[in-house]
Formats: sequence, structure tokens, C-alpha cells
Amino acid sequence: MQYAFARQNATQPQGGTAPTALSEPPHLTVAAATLRDLDHASANPPAELMDRLEDFFASAHFKDCAAVTAKALSHFDQSPFLWDLLGQSHLKLANWDAAQTCLNKAHQLAPATPAPLAGLAEVCLARQLQQEAEIFFHKALATDEKNLRALTGLARLLLDTGRGQDARIWAQKAHAVAPEDVIVNFDLGNVLRICGDREAAVLAYARAVQLAPDQPAPRYNLAQMLATSGREAEALPHFEALLAQNPDDDRTRAHKLHGQAQMNDWRCFDEYEQHRRTLGLRGQAVPPFLLMGMEDNPDLMRVRSRAYAAEQIRVTAPPQRPAKSGGPRPQRLRIGYFSADFHNHATMHLMGGLFEQHDQSRFDIHAFSYGPDRADVQRQRLERNVTQFHDCRKMGDQTFIDHVHAQDLDIAVDLKGFTGRTRSRIFGTRLAPLQVSYLGYPGTLGSPEFDYVVTDPVVSPVGSEHHFDECLLRLPHCYQPNDDRRRIATRQFTRQNCGLPQDGFVFACFNNTYKITPKEFDIWMPLLSDVDGSVLWLLGAGPTPEANLRHEAAKRGVDPNRLIFADRITPDEHLARQRVADIFLDTFNYNAHTTGSDALWAGLPLVTLPGRQFSARVGASLLTAFGLPELIAETPEDYREIALKLAQDETALLSLRSRLAFLRDKAPLFDTQRYTRDLERGFDMIHDRYRSGRGAAHTAVPATSTPSPSVTLETKLASS
Repeated sequence: MQYAFARQNATQPQGGTAPTALSEPPHLTVAAATLRDLDHASANPPAELMDRLEDFFASAHFKDCAAVTAKALSHFDQSPFLWDLLGQSHLKLANWDAAQTCLNKAHQLAPATPAPLAGLAEVCLARQLQQEAEIFFHKALATDEKNLRALTGLARLLLDTGRGQDARIWAQKAHAVAPEDVIVNFDLGNVLRICGDREAAVLAYARAVQLAPDQPAPRYNLAQMLATSGREAEALPHFEALLAQNPDDDRTRAHKLHGQAQMNDWRCFDEYEQHRRTLGLRGQAVPPFLLMGMEDNPDLMRVRSRAYAAEQIRVTAPPQRPAKSGGPRPQRLRIGYFSADFHNHATMHLMGGLFEQHDQSRFDIHAFSYGPDRADVQRQRLERNVTQFHDCRKMGDQTFIDHVHAQDLDIAVDLKGFTGRTRSRIFGTRLAPLQVSYLGYPGTLGSPEFDYVVTDPVVSPVGSEHHFDECLLRLPHCYQPNDDRRRIATRQFTRQNCGLPQDGFVFACFNNTYKITPKEFDIWMPLLSDVDGSVLWLLGAGPTPEANLRHEAAKRGVDPNRLIFADRITPDEHLARQRVADIFLDTFNYNAHTTGSDALWAGLPLVTLPGRQFSARVGASLLTAFGLPELIAETPEDYREIALKLAQDETALLSLRSRLAFLRDKAPLFDTQRYTRDLERGFDMIHDRYRSGRGAAHTAVPATSTPSPSVTLETKLASS
């Protein structure tokens, strides 16, 4: 038999299982009997025994395989096959020292054979020695450039350490060697996804699903890619197939329900109601963000967040401890902001002015970016206004963590939370003495690794503290920053070029349509019926959700053509066109956040109904900080009455819009300088507490007595 122990179940899909062995392994006594009958003078094991041992290993009987192989080595102690097989068995059993010893011996006996070298690479990976593992993979490929185990292992290693484009080279080489291998296609899909080649990733995952329809991991990743590419209707059958295999797969169910919500397939609400009490709580946790728009229950969101945080944020450092002794404040507090969205994104639309206004004499501001490399205007503005911009997108977690620790931050601020492309897991290493959750995720992260969450008295009123694992850092007005230099396009939009009727009242909601539920439609559709000639102007979401919303309108007796969908355009033009609408109707479980500020900045009144959880109270926070509390409803009936009165009373609406124009230059909501000073005082307060040796505690930043002079002629001209 040729010595070619090249690939032994070493490339199973992440989140899935390795293919089932083709045959049952021989019974242990059969191999033992073979050993008794051996000719002890032979130099190598007979081919029959090696075949049986390989089958034994392939059937995942690693402990028994190791026992028989060790016994065989008493007869054939110079057999590289047996030393390798014993090392590979110990590798599977997580006996790293024994595996390394055996694999080193196999390599000494057969230096031109790739299998021991690939095994040694995997031992290094298990010990978090990525550089050494990479060397061994390259050595294995030097002996056999087509060794599939080394090709796939190296591709995964490079991907895990943030070198996606390098990983792509090796994953494609593996695919050239074995284009019909399910695991090779799965791995290639993972690499292409990280590299941003979404369509190619979909094709790779789809091929893996064709090759192994019962393997859950490739199908799950395919469904995820389709859903996040706006192809939810194509993703749905794959999610359903996974649930047919395993009805208790909460992660898949959560993604399926969110995908249906994005399609406005409102069957998801009945299914959610059946599973809500156990979803994400009975085994595998689920991303809580996916279910945030499906109900308003902060207690349930907290326990889901705790379960998810326990899986995602592996604590590798002790919790924050008070400073050993007090001391003076550093001349400049070192603040690190972490995000994947430092480009033309809602985060920067809100925070651009904040970075510009930070007091550089008192604060050393660092931006740690792990998102795409986009040299757009927002990125360039950020880079001009921070002390240092750190491009960390190619760094693996440990390299990223080491880089951050070298900056010696005082406060680390996570702007992502449990939203897309997050790397909040790195906060488990305690990146700074104080760690703060801010802006990106509207709720608790459920992790003791975060000391504070930035909030305000409206989104987190007194009595809501038990909904959070973090201490609350309450700013005096609104937790959400805004940029008072944000530009509104000079283009003059008309109803005609927006696809709206020339006459009639225009109700608008520019929230993502997955936030719209039957509760909103049960109020909005009667409003349309009560206001003759009125229309509902929504943000375009694609053919399927638009058709579903029109269907829901028809079910409620409203002409589907009275729903009009706006095309996606540039942010400054979107602000400008909002002026042709009359009022903005907020959603309930998940309010308008950035879109709410957009509306008020553009002069469009917002009517909201606050709920219980953070995401359901942001609209009320915006209106309070803007000075229009009368647009905050107390009940669904009150919400309807406010909207109906404005639609039927032209004088009241004109008066309201005049107040919006007046308040925009005076309200705390759009005073970027005042907001920045408030946030900086909050940072000072929590750091003062830390320096004095006290632990984190709920902290309220007091309001300043007078507004700051942030609105200048230059600001007005830039915003007009």
C-alpha cells in the first residue's frame, strides 16, 4: 500500500458535520486478531491492516484507533503510516502534546509526505500559533502542491487572520483540485463572501448544496447570503428546508422570520408568537437584533441578548476593576471608537459633526475601522478630524486586540453592538478600563464586559434600569448625535417628479419596511380611508415587499395604488424630497432612528407612539429634544387622532411646519457642539468615577444652562 494518508475528515464545514463514512468500521477485535497473526519480522504493516485502520479512523472511532495503532507500533516502530495515524488520532482527541510528538516522528520518517506537516499545522492552530501553522501548511504544499488538506487549511487560516484576498488564492487552488468536493465549495463560498464577491459566493454555496443537500452548513450560508442580498424570497425555501431537518434550530428560525419581515410576509408574526418564549433561549442563541421589530418586550430582549453575548463575547480578561488609587485626569483622555461603518453610512451621517466638534485639547480621539475601505467624503472628513484613524479590516482578532492594547485607551466605545459585521467579541479582552456601547445597537448587549450604554431620560426613563446589564450613561437631551452641517440638496423636488399626486395629503414613512407590522397598517389604512385623496409614501424595498404591502392594503379595503414607493437616491437628495410630504408616520416596535432625524432636519413633522423597549422610544426622544412633545402619542387612538387632525386642519399643519423651521436652529437635537460637550462631560464623569476607585454606576449628565453658539451663518449656508 502506498503511504498517502492525505486527508482525514479535516475539512468539515463550520457549523456543519463531516460527511458520513461510507461503511461501518471493522470491530476492534478484528484488528487485534490481525495483529496477533502478524509476521513480526515484516518491515511494514500489511496492506490489509492499514486499510482497516484507515476505515476505523474515517468512522471517527479515534480512541479505539489510537489504541490499536499504538499496539501496532510495538511491531512496526519505524512505520511513518502508523506514527502519522496515531498523531492524527490524538489530534482529533485534542491531545496536543501526543499529537505533536507522533506527527514529528512521522515527518522524520517520511519528510516528503504532506500529511504529518498538515497535522502539525492543525496542532499549532489549536494552540493559537497562527504563524507556525502557516509555515507548516506551506511546508506541506512544498511536498505536494495539490494537497487538499493543506490548501483548505491554509485558506481558512488566512481568512481567520483577516487576509481574505490571500485566502482566496488558496481556496481557488483547492477548488481547481477538487471542484466537485462539497467542503471545498463551502470553504470557497466563505472566502468569497468575506472578500465581498457576493454573487460568486452564492454560486459556491449553491454548488455545495447541490452536492450535499442534507448538509446544513452550506445551505444555511447560502440562505444567509441570499437574504442579505435582497433575495429573501429565494432564501426562504432554504430556511424552510433547514427547519424541516431540525425544527429546534432557533438560529435558522430567527433568520427566516426576519427575512419574512423584510418581505412584509406577515405570516411571520403568527409563527413568531408560537415560538417567542423559547426562541434563542433553549439551546443555540440567536442574534437579538433580528427579532427587535417583532415585539416590544425589553425583558425578553434582555435575556436573548444575554444568551447571545455568552456565545459571542468570550471573556478572556478579568472584568473592569476600579483604579488602585486616584490621580489627576490625563491631559487628554484617549477615546477609541470602533465600527465597520466609517464611510457613507447612517452612522457617519449622525456622527460626522461629533468627530469635528471633539475638543482635541482634552480628548485624544481614535477611530478603529474594520469595515470596507471606501475613500468617500464621509471617510475623508473623519480622517481629518480624529487624532488617528486605524484601518484594522485586514487584522485577525488577536492582531486587532494587540494593536488596540498598544494604544493604551482610557475608554473603548463600540458603535456596532449586535448588528451586521460586528466585531464586538473583541471587547471580551477588555480593550480599555471602561467599555461603552453607543448608538449602533438600541438596547442592552447583555454582557458584563460593557460598563455603560449611552442613553437618555426618554429612551431609558427612570425605572427601566433593570432592562440593561450595563450602567446607563444618560445624556441630558437625546442619546443620538446629529450633524448640524448636514447638507440638503438644492434640487427642488415636486410631487410630480416624486411620483405623487398633485393634490391630496401625503403620509410618509421612510423607515425600512421590515419595521412595518400589521399594527401600523391597522391604523394607517383607516387614515387613508378617512382622508380623501391621501396617499402613503414609503421607501422602495423591491418587488416582493411592495407587492405584499399593497396586498395588505387591499385586504383592509384601500386601493393598493394609494401606496407609492420612493426610489433610493443620494442622502442629500432624499432629505430635499421629504419636503413634498406632509407628515411622517412612525413605526412602533422599532421607531425611526436616523430616518426620524432626517425628517425633522428636512422640516417634515414626525408623529410617534413610544413603547417600552429602547428601539420603540427613539422617536419620542427625538421629538422631546426637538421641542415638539405634542407629536408624541400616548395610545394608538391618540396617534391616529394626531395624524388625522394634521391631515384635516391645514392651518394647524402650516403652523406646525413653521415651528419646525424655527426650532431647527435652536433645539438641542441639532446643536452638535452642545451635544459633543455633553458626551465629553459624560466621558469625564465615568472616568472620574473610575479614577477615584469606584465601580460603574448609573450616571446622569446634567443639562447646561445655556445652549452653545453652534449655529453660525456658515452652518446655515452649508445646510440649506
